[in-house]
Amino acid sequence: MKIGIFTECYHPVMNGVVVSIDTFKTELEKRGHEFYIFTTECQSYDETDNHIHRFQAITRTEPKGGSYPISKPQNVNNVAESIRDLNLDLIHSQHLMSTGSLGLKVAQRLGIPAVLTYHTLLTEYIHYIPILKYFIKYWPLNWMAKKWVIRKSRNYCNQYDAIVTPSPSMKKLLIEYGVKTQITPIPTGIDLSKFQNQYSKKELKAKYKIPEEQDFIFLYVSRIGKEKNIYFLLETMRKLIKEKNYSKAHLLLVGGGDELEKAKNLIKKWGLEKHFTFTGGLPHEEVIKVFGGADCFVFSSVTETQGIIIQEAQASGLPVIAVNIMGPSDYIKDGIDGFLVPLNINQFTDIMIHVIMMPEDERKKMGENAKRNVQEYTAEKSAIKMEKLYESTKNNYRSQ
Repeated sequence: MKIGIFTECYHPVMNGVVVSIDTFKTELEKRGHEFYIFTTECQSYDETDNHIHRFQAITRTEPKGGSYPISKPQNVNNVAESIRDLNLDLIHSQHLMSTGSLGLKVAQRLGIPAVLTYHTLLTEYIHYIPILKYFIKYWPLNWMAKKWVIRKSRNYCNQYDAIVTPSPSMKKLLIEYGVKTQITPIPTGIDLSKFQNQYSKKELKAKYKIPEEQDFIFLYVSRIGKEKNIYFLLETMRKLIKEKNYSKAHLLLVGGGDELEKAKNLIKKWGLEKHFTFTGGLPHEEVIKVFGGADCFVFSSVTETQGIIIQEAQASGLPVIAVNIMGPSDYIKDGIDGFLVPLNINQFTDIMIHVIMMPEDERKKMGENAKRNVQEYTAEKSAIKMEKLYESTKNNYRSQ
């Protein structure tokens, strides 16, 4: 099959959506499928792949901190006619609006089926939507903005021929929104072959200048943003070190974001700079290496529809501590390969202490359980599920 991927972000941007696209694309190309990517241009990035088509951006700023350029509105007829000769079998949108909705309209114009992956809990990302971000400071307007997003989600989703969600929890939520289109949970799989040559703890400490005496490394990998509940996590570390006197603990934070400088200043105010390391955004290959030297992965986000990064931590043999909500609750077996914790700083801190105090063999056993359980979510298995969805969607569309 020939599949057109419509996405607001792609390389050089690196985030969960891009990882998902690359993972499915790589595996499905092995199975004989062909992909064309339709996305937004980026400054100082010259495209050389003729399977990648870029639309002009509203702004040409360099992507950083998890942000990315937004594409200019496109003429649907012009786009449809410009790609008609590609003879695409279906279009797969990765976003609800902007380039994603363009993909839906182009599919309708070309008379081919359209699939949407609903990656993001959009009601918690209003501050990134240009039209709505000014409303969130005021509770009534914030509530109205969320209702608008839910209505838009329902209306757009019901125009697609199939919906993919990264987790069963996200499927349940879309049904609550009133989505009637068939929804299939297909998580982004993990390419386990990539998790071989990782840093040892000694190498990780040397690379990122972590103090030698701080011998228990907690790792966080994600955007440094409010929607990731980042200040909750910072406060648990402050409590762990200052109130519980666990001075040998260190938190390594990988990722950029709008709150990065504010977070650094807060830690400086606490006088705890030596217990925190911020790397900023890193290439995915480096992120995979970093997992190998950590002792435990911590994740405080309450907006994850899957949290690919959780599976990557599990594939690295790390126990995971996460807030018990949405995606994490679908993929962590509480007490077996990690811990699901209520949104409570005291309880989260207590579990961090529990993991620190665990005998090393017990913690390693939990990590081995994580590696074993993540075998259910390999890239190949997820790609086969996506292939079946593509085929059934195409066949059902033809029979209508």
